[in-house]
Amino acid sequence: MLFNSIEFAIFFPIIFILYFLFFNKNIRHRNLFIICISYFFYAMWDWRFLSLIIISSIADYLIGFKIYDSENEKTRRGFLLLSVIINIGILGFFKYFNFFTDSLLSLFELFGWTYSYRRLNIILPVGISFYTFQTLSYTLDIYRKRLTPTKDITSFFAFVSFFPQLVAGPIERAKDLLPQFHKISKVSYNSIRSGLILITIGLFKKIVIADRLAVYVDSCYANVDQANGIPMLIAIIFFAFQLYLDFSAYSDIAIGIARTLGFNLSTNFKRPYLSNSFSDFWKRWHISLSSWFKDYVYISLGGNKVNKTKIFRNIFIVFLLSGLWHGASWNFVIWGALNGLFLILLDNHINQRIKSKLLKHIFIFVSWALSLVFFRAQTFNEAINVFSNINLSNKSNIYSMGLNNSELHFTFWLLLCYMLIEYINEKKGNLINIITNRNIIIRFTFYLLLILSVILLGAYGVGFNDTNFIYFQF
Repeated sequence: MLFNSIEFAIFFPIIFILYFLFFNKNIRHRNLFIICISYFFYAMWDWRFLSLIIISSIADYLIGFKIYDSENEKTRRGFLLLSVIINIGILGFFKYFNFFTDSLLSLFELFGWTYSYRRLNIILPVGISFYTFQTLSYTLDIYRKRLTPTKDITSFFAFVSFFPQLVAGPIERAKDLLPQFHKISKVSYNSIRSGLILITIGLFKKIVIADRLAVYVDSCYANVDQANGIPMLIAIIFFAFQLYLDFSAYSDIAIGIARTLGFNLSTNFKRPYLSNSFSDFWKRWHISLSSWFKDYVYISLGGNKVNKTKIFRNIFIVFLLSGLWHGASWNFVIWGALNGLFLILLDNHINQRIKSKLLKHIFIFVSWALSLVFFRAQTFNEAINVFSNINLSNKSNIYSMGLNNSELHFTFWLLLCYMLIEYINEKKGNLINIITNRNIIIRFTFYLLLILSVILLGAYGVGFNDTNFIYFQF
């Protein structure tokens, strides 16, 4: 069930009303209700894969006690390893089995060894990369003695399956989200209002801007040779914005839904295209994943408390794993490696040689956008073909890649206005909060314009059919 679908537009008001009428007074009843609606929400994709969420939930709930109760370090490590094997094993089989098998057979072929192999028809469960990392953080934090295991199994199951962020994050830590399932939070008018505003802003970013960008990007990547030159350059820039707006839109909607129900989710994006360095960028982009790798991989490898060579090694490993997390393809590994190299090799040069903040923003954005060619292309050869078609020719073909003259100009203005709002938010504080703290006429005029913008300016109809959120594939 998509947040931007008619089904969800029916589903959410119903569960919102039921939630406050019948289930928001008793903690156990509230959590059981959340589990049921979350499982229903997930089952709308494929009910069979609910078993994976349940297995992860049961395993880590029980293993958490084993780790906490044991005083023997070897035993504690053994149970932690069991949790890692279960969670990463499930993720590895469904997401990476064919990838690693194909890669291994390709390696054998280099030495002249050939094997016949029938590829398994494995369906990738939606959200598996997100909820396995979320539940794994629970046992990792217990092992590190940062968290006490919960005895309330309904709270834990609700934490793992909480539907707003179940399939595309933010990836919540147990220490932050789980305690919220142990109490009934007061939901105020302001929290419901701000939640609904976030949902609407997310829908605007997705339906009005990101889906419009997707038309141009999809057309160019489907016809690389025809899109050579300036159209391809535009597509590369557009995809960087599409990815950001699409994914941050999902996070906004998830955070907004949770807020209307009395829960606080973590911020996942903080204006990454206004970063002053690559390290700054990764503190602003997909924050819940970046911080997960930092806390559980980078620090475990020694972090920055080792010599410079090992620090660079640790950074590179984290980015390779981050690339692989995004997809079972060498393209994602290359994308991760490139961004690791940007951070290792270019950050100091940016700080020393580029004094203008605007030039820093542009340099980081262009480097990021070019790396995303490997993220968007389906194969390595397709990515190389895209790069080979980058030049300043073919200006006449700009308006034949899915968006006509007026649509393309409108899209450029949307991006310009959005980045202006980002700049205001960066320098002056949250513009939405400023508007919503004004008098009632200004507030409700803003609400009405925002809703009408989603309805009237959305990318609907023939040609505008890319409604899935990009990160659903991960």
